[in-house]
Amino acid sequence: MLKKIIITIIILGAIGAVVYVVRGNDKGTEYVTAQVTRGTLTQSVEATGKVESAERIDLNFRTTGRISEMSVNVGDTVRANAILARLDSRALTSKVADARARVDKEKADYQKLLAGASDADIKVAEDTAEQKLQDLKAAQNTRDSLMPKRDTELANLKETAITVINNEVLVADGALVEAENTIDDPGATAENIYRGNNQPLFDTAKASTQDVQTMVDAVRATANSLSLDAPDASVLAALDDAQAMMTQVKTALENTMDLLRASFTRRSFSESDLDALKSNIQAEKSTANTSSVNIQTSKTNWTNKIAFYEDALSTADDDISQAQTTYQVAQSQLELKKSPARQHELDAQQAAIAQAEASLNLALANLEDGVIRAPLNGTITKKHFEIGEQTSLSSPVLEMIGDATLEIEVDIPESDIAKVLSGQQSEITLDAFGEEVLYQGNVTFVDPAETIIQDVVYYKVTTAFSDSGQVKPGMTANVTIITDIKHNVLFVPFRAVKSRNGEKYVEILDDTGMASETIVLTGIRGDEGIEITAGLVGGEQAVTFVKE
Repeated sequence: MLKKIIITIIILGAIGAVVYVVRGNDKGTEYVTAQVTRGTLTQSVEATGKVESAERIDLNFRTTGRISEMSVNVGDTVRANAILARLDSRALTSKVADARARVDKEKADYQKLLAGASDADIKVAEDTAEQKLQDLKAAQNTRDSLMPKRDTELANLKETAITVINNEVLVADGALVEAENTIDDPGATAENIYRGNNQPLFDTAKASTQDVQTMVDAVRATANSLSLDAPDASVLAALDDAQAMMTQVKTALENTMDLLRASFTRRSFSESDLDALKSNIQAEKSTANTSSVNIQTSKTNWTNKIAFYEDALSTADDDISQAQTTYQVAQSQLELKKSPARQHELDAQQAAIAQAEASLNLALANLEDGVIRAPLNGTITKKHFEIGEQTSLSSPVLEMIGDATLEIEVDIPESDIAKVLSGQQSEITLDAFGEEVLYQGNVTFVDPAETIIQDVVYYKVTTAFSDSGQVKPGMTANVTIITDIKHNVLFVPFRAVKSRNGEKYVEILDDTGMASETIVLTGIRGDEGIEITAGLVGGEQAVTFVKE
């Protein structure tokens, strides 16, 4: 009955809004509006059943656990909705607190998205972007500074390599002259010292000296053509040729030394003459070894420096690339903070709020499962468990009889059963007495097993009440179960809330007669309208109908 009275008031208010809006807008679009109201919002479920005589009520938890609180004894009278017993719920209480904090956080994040970044946040993002730009410039400057230093050092090493090649050609010339002079020594030749039993050694020494001369001439020609403008590969190849040349020079000197070791002395070619020749060849061998080391050192220094600068430039390029990426990210973050929230971000945050609220509802339901409340006024008749004992779903914890003498069993559709809990208040009217006579009752039992009626799933719910003796079993009863009541909340008519792409919004009419969309978050759907939890402040004119 109360629900019907409220609905009548809302309809009359809507008619008043229509008259006001139509008269206030002689031209153009006409709007029907309703004021965003703050007040009490009631959610209920209606069903019809038959009056029956009340019986004993078994009370149990909806889950198992260890009893931590037992508030009643046998014979105690209790009031409806009083807590009679409680399971150990410390962990569940903590989960409820966490879930509620998460809901608050997600709603705050949504409001932050709508409001956009603060000036302080934008300033921080600007400073970060500027710092990343300076880091990028520093990385570019570091690479730029490497180039002249690299060019100078590599040019010096290249010039050194060309000089080494020319110097070692001169060393090779001197070594070959010494070898040829030794082989053609007048004293040794006059006495036929080399050609006697040493003819093969003589021929080998003579041939190797002549052969290497050809290589020396080729390296000399290459060295004379080299300059700093020559390709690096040409200079490196010339170093390799010079090294090969010195290897052949050392071979020719060794062959000459072998010839001297096998030689003998005469009066015109004394021991001291032979030792002098050996000493000269040995000196040239030492010089040739030094030349080989010089060539290798020049090549190693140059190639190592080339590799060093290749690595340094590669590292510098990587630093520039990383700095560029970091700067682009910082710039994107700055643009994001300056721009208004995008639709997909709002959608995602609304989904996060819905998920957080679902988690909170689940945590609250789990916590409530560990509580036994008196479904109605009555008396405790039996107590089967004590504090500290483990409960079982198959055995009642308490038994009671209610002060109510009558009960009504109704069928609730599955779309509404999740709202119905034992202990909730109900309002009852009987066809026999009309809607003016209102009885108060309480839900005493919610059957966990479904009932199929014409292929539709229902659940049986029992509500108990008392009367003055006029109500008879079998009378038809209309039951309104109050599933939720919220006080001091904002709400609007159902038609004021619209949806698009998963987002809810309300059109608000301003003082100039212009309508604009406002994104909102909603709570329960009550009998009087839909709860608004975010987006409106109250007093606005919400559009419920538009006539073009």
